[in-house]
Amino acid sequence: MSLLLPKRRSLLADDDVMGDFILWQAAGQRTALISLVAIDGTTPRPLGAQMAVAVSGAFTGYMSGGCIEQSIAQDAVQAIAEGRNRLVRYGKGSAYFDLRLPCGSGLDFYIDQSLPPALVARAAGLRNARQPFVQTTNLTSGATTFETLDGEAATALHGDVFCKVHLPLPRVVLIGGGPALVAIAHLFAAAGLDLEIVSPDETACAEAAAAGLSVRNLIQTQDIAASQIDRYTATVVAFHEHDWEAPVLSEVLRSPAFYIGVMGSRKAHQNRVQRLTDMGVSPTQMARLRSPIGLVPGAKSRATLAAGILAEVMSEAKSAGLLA
Repeated sequence: MSLLLPKRRSLLADDDVMGDFILWQAAGQRTALISLVAIDGTTPRPLGAQMAVAVSGAFTGYMSGGCIEQSIAQDAVQAIAEGRNRLVRYGKGSAYFDLRLPCGSGLDFYIDQSLPPALVARAAGLRNARQPFVQTTNLTSGATTFETLDGEAATALHGDVFCKVHLPLPRVVLIGGGPALVAIAHLFAAAGLDLEIVSPDETACAEAAAAGLSVRNLIQTQDIAASQIDRYTATVVAFHEHDWEAPVLSEVLRSPAFYIGVMGSRKAHQNRVQRLTDMGVSPTQMARLRSPIGLVPGAKSRATLAAGILAEVMSEAKSAGLLA
């Protein structure tokens, strides 16, 4: 019988395992958190990639193309049963001579079954507050802390101390209306990006709600608050009618969003820039706008338009270090 946990309908579900780990712990399940702490060679997964494993053998996350996950999960179940953390190697130099990685690399994993509920609750609080934090683990003693991250830091192994940087999940605020809005929202939701839809369009709101997507009605510009858009958030403005655009953008441009894209043609963008200039928006701020948006040039259907916009936002999120 497969040990695979039934997957959520999300492409990013296995890239963020802390959510499942926190839920399993809150439900009283015995669990282990596995981290990729060292790489000898190359690997399809980055340093700090994680898996979460429950004592039942259910797991989420992945460390390779599928060749070692079952074995790692079994190691974790045994570690949970023994009540002892483990540092294990797979691939080159491993005691598992029957499990060779196609890339020829050696990968070191730390299996931590000792995280107490109070510490996990702290991690949950930091995640809910969209606060970046660092998970620091002494691989010799097993001691782990979760501390808020002030400034910049990188996931790294320092001697026998491993530091894993946890950044807030990429978030998208989708503002607009018209027939393309729901198509764009569908793809963002399927990808697993945290999504907020804000629209003055009653038809679009009804279609989004019918599709199970959360949507908030846009009544006045103040409904878009720059203070609620952090630097881990992308904003996509997609109005069919452009009356809302300039007031909304003037607010969004006050935020530290890592991406601000506006749907429309080059000519429409020229008019948009003039309106924003008349409103006192500086050229420096204006330069942050991306338009036309999407990595599919000349997209003329909702499908190609939505796919191109998703690809562009994902690319920007990766460049910002928010995605692997």
